[in-house]
Amino acid sequence: MESGRRSFAQPDERSELAGGWVTVETVALGGLVAHRTSHAPGWRWSVHSSPEVGEPRCPKTHVGIMTEGRLWVEPAEGAGFEAGPGDVVVIQPGHDAWTLGDNPAVMVELVL
Repeated sequence: MESGRRSFAQPDERSELAGGWVTVETVALGGLVAHRTSHAPGWRWSVHSSPEVGEPRCPKTHVGIMTEGRLWVEPAEGAGFEAGPGDVVVIQPGHDAWTLGDNPAVMVELVL
């Protein structure tokens, strides 16, 4: 993996998902991909993202760090947790999640 620096100020890609409720900025560097995902206030996976993906719950695993706002995560087992700035999270497939409060919930996810 090469050394270097990239910034989300100049992402390789910027996408809006779930009808604009979710913004994903992507940067790649040395074989690593980083996504900064912003979930708007009022967003809920099962309501806003499910129709686009075609699954009732999110089918992906997420490993990341919350940088702003608060997110509630409800695993398939039902025992949920709240994540906020500075929290490192692992979210397994089959979850629902939603933004808490009046600010966007922002997570940086690293993908090798």
